[in-house]
Amino acid sequence: MVERQLPKLDTGVRFPSPAHSDAERIALFVRSKAAFTLVEMLVVISIIAVLAALIFPALSGMKGRANSVTCSNHLRQIFLAFQAYATEHDGVLPQRLSDNDFGYDEALLRYTGGNTKIFLCPSQKKTDYPHEPGYGMNWYYDNQPLSRVDLPALTIFVAETLGSSGDGSHRADRDGIDPGQLDPERHQRKANYLFFDGHAATLAYAETRREVTKEAVTNNPVDMWGKDWGDHDEKSVR
Repeated sequence: MVERQLPKLDTGVRFPSPAHSDAERIALFVRSKAAFTLVEMLVVISIIAVLAALIFPALSGMKGRANSVTCSNHLRQIFLAFQAYATEHDGVLPQRLSDNDFGYDEALLRYTGGNTKIFLCPSQKKTDYPHEPGYGMNWYYDNQPLSRVDLPALTIFVAETLGSSGDGSHRADRDGIDPGQLDPERHQRKANYLFFDGHAATLAYAETRREVTKEAVTNNPVDMWGKDWGDHDEKSVR
């Protein structure tokens, strides 16, 4: 009986055999491994790309939240310094920026132990301190007595500013978003605000403009920025 020979399939991969020389066997082995390594490499690269797309946004969000927490802690430390200052100055707050360019933050350094880092937010873009601190004082209460604050828990004390040189970086007011003086989207489209009762909150700018009370005489609405007392040109009593 004649044995039928099945046709041999050519897979394109050559494996070493005793008939090959040592050099040929090595070359064939390397070529066969390279073919598999290329496929494996492409699979690994694809997996890494997918993981990176999932992980990097999460890491970025975690860093942003951590910066926001640090920023809130800075604001609370600033509040304690303001309290200490007011206690030694008959309950009156410092000027945001005096005529000789002496900022409120410099007036508070005595009460922070010389720590200037608390006046900078880790998420702010410009950090040319002391010319560009990350926080501005609500100028409606610039050099005003604390007794004028009717609703401490609902009145903004310090807000995040863009760091424009001079008065713009030390001042915060409700209209500052129009000329670009406030930085209302520093933390994932929101910003941190310090209130006169010492708490810090992360809010959208629109939330700060909601009505919290009305003027006693005019009955005009008052938002979280409080009343404009209009006495912004007084000398500091430090």
